[in-house]
Amino acid sequence: MTARRGRATSGPIAVATASQRRRRDTGPLTDKGQARKAELLAAARLVFERQGFLDTRVADIVAEANVAQGSFYTYFDSKDTVFRAVAQGVIDTMLTALHTDTRAEDPFVRVRDAMQRFVDAYRPTAGIIALIEQVGTFTPEMRDMRLALRAAFVDRSARGIRRLQQDGIADPDLDVPVIAEVLGAMVDHTCYVWLNLGQKFDEDALLAALSTVWARAIGVDAWIPARSAR
Repeated sequence: MTARRGRATSGPIAVATASQRRRRDTGPLTDKGQARKAELLAAARLVFERQGFLDTRVADIVAEANVAQGSFYTYFDSKDTVFRAVAQGVIDTMLTALHTDTRAEDPFVRVRDAMQRFVDAYRPTAGIIALIEQVGTFTPEMRDMRLALRAAFVDRSARGIRRLQQDGIADPDLDVPVIAEVLGAMVDHTCYVWLNLGQKFDEDALLAALSTVWARAIGVDAWIPARSAR
């Protein structure tokens, strides 16, 4: 790795040529080009997770990918651009993981399953999600991406609550958009404290607690198992 880093970072800093800019705008047209772009994205994600956004340089990314610095500018015009691409890929992956076509009949199990899906989707993306939040404090586009991810989760939650209301199970008087926002913030921040800040939790106990609070908040107390209610 040390040798590769020396080779990739030697010489003057490269800048995009007019030809590279045109290719970047149209995107890779060959399988080889698509594979090289994917390699750069994977390398960028590793470096961002290891070094953070502020301490990462383009030179670090091309060293990790073991490519010439000029190759980077065929696909991206800056560190900011590649970070946006990495962030969007992580968000798309997380949203895909949150989707399900099956729902349990028991409302509490349905809530518990939703909590498990969120944790399972958040865990492998925690590092980049934290960086999106950090960069979002000074980059409006990153802030909007983070809010869009949260909005997608909140919207899914709101649809689930409305289905339970239609089935006569959840409290019919709930202000669904607000309760979904509040409960979404609870789950989101708990995962951040747990998976980013390192607060220790027993996963089963934490999921039971999140599910119980959620179920009580939407008025499906009768479906909470006795062991969870305690």
